[in-house]
Amino acid sequence: MKTATVRELRNDFGRLSKWLDAGETIQIVKRGRPFARVTPEQKPRSFLGAGAGTVKLPADIDDPVGVEWEAMR
Repeated sequence: MKTATVRELRNDFGRLSKWLDAGETIQIVKRGRPFARVTPEQKPRSFLGAGAGTVKLPADIDDPVGVEWEAMR
């Protein structure tokens, strides 16, 4: 956890925001005592591609099935 003063938070927020982008939590100190904590927002996880490579499809997946359907008669 990084530490910054209230003055640094006000005057040098650009540097502190880089810490937040890196995932750091910042403890804000006021008059030498802990005053607040600033934590980065949780990044949303994407579900797309979560199971990539976990399912094996057979090579003949698109071959015709040898079943006669009633609707085809």
